[in-house]
Amino acid sequence: MLKNAGKGYKGFVVGVVITAAVTLPFTTFAQSLQKSISVVYNDIKVNVNGNTVTLKDETGKVLEPFNFAGSVYVPLRGVSEALGMDVTYDSTSKTVTINGGGGGGQPPDGEPPTGTPPTGGTDTSGAGTGTGTTTGTTTSGSTDDTGLTQQVTQGPYYVTGTSQLTSGNLNYDSLTGEKIKVKGYVYAGATGTTPVAGAKVEIWQADDTGNYHPNSNGAASSYTASQLSLRGYVLTDANGYYEYTTIYPGEYTGRTRHIHTNTTATGYKGVITQLIIPSLSGDKMTAAQDNIAQSLPAYNQVTFTAVDGVPTTTFNYRLAVN
Repeated sequence: MLKNAGKGYKGFVVGVVITAAVTLPFTTFAQSLQKSISVVYNDIKVNVNGNTVTLKDETGKVLEPFNFAGSVYVPLRGVSEALGMDVTYDSTSKTVTINGGGGGGQPPDGEPPTGTPPTGGTDTSGAGTGTGTTTGTTTSGSTDDTGLTQQVTQGPYYVTGTSQLTSGNLNYDSLTGEKIKVKGYVYAGATGTTPVAGAKVEIWQADDTGNYHPNSNGAASSYTASQLSLRGYVLTDANGYYEYTTIYPGEYTGRTRHIHTNTTATGYKGVITQLIIPSLSGDKMTAAQDNIAQSLPAYNQVTFTAVDGVPTTTFNYRLAVN
C-alpha cells in the first residue's frame, strides 16, 4: 500500500508487498480473502529507478494499478519483474518470495535504452569484443564450471514457444552488431562429464542498441514473425554439445550486458540463467555494479577468444536430476 510515493522505490516495493493479498494473481491465496470493494482506475503511472514502466503478468497482459480508499495498489508480480526480479507464491506456507534484484527492468516506454554497442575489430585477450576497453569484473572470468548451473530471474522479456534455430543462428534477421559464438556442453550433475543429449537451450537477448524484440513477454503465437528477433533454441547432440552464433548484446538502463538462457531436458530440472558479457568503454553499468551478475558464480562472467576470426566463448550447463 502506497501512502507516500516520495519514499523511493525501496519503500515502494515494501508497500506493494503489504498489498500482495489483494493484487497477487494466485487463486488459492485470493480465495481465502475474497472481498467486494470499489476501486478507481485513473491511468496511474509507475516509475521504477527513474523509468516509467508498463506492468505485465507472465502472459504479457497489462496490469493496471488502482486506487482504493486513498491508497494505490500495484500488482507485485509486475513490479518485481520491472525490477528484474522473480516472484513466486507458496500456497502451503502462504509465503511470497522475491529473488534476483536491483536491475531496473524495463526501459522507459517509447524510449530506446541507451548503450554503446561494440564496433570494429576483435579483442583476443579474452576481455570482450570491440574497440572499447572493457571494464568491471567481467574481464577476469572463471574456467571452473563445477556446481549446478545457478538459477536467476526469468526477467520481463521471456517469450515462450520460440522456434529452433536454423544452423544455430540466433541473428536470423541479420540485425546490426558484431558476430559472436557461444558453445559448450550440457552435463548431468554438479561434476563429471555425463552428457545430456537432446537438451533444449532457449536463448534470448537484446540487440546491439539494448532493445528486445519484442520489448515484452508472453507467447510467440501472440506476435508476428517480424516482431520476433534474437530468440530461439538449439538442441544438444549425442555428446551433449551445443553451439549458436549471435551478436554482441547491447546494454540497457539498469543492467550490464547479458544473454538469457533456459535449459531443459527430460529427466532433469530446468534452469534459467544468464551469461554476463564483458562491458565496453562508456557503459553505464559493469558486472561489478549489477546485482544479478554479482549473484551468479564467476563462471557466468564469460570471456571471448577469437576462433577463425569470430569472438567465441564456452559455457557449460550442469543440470540436477529430477
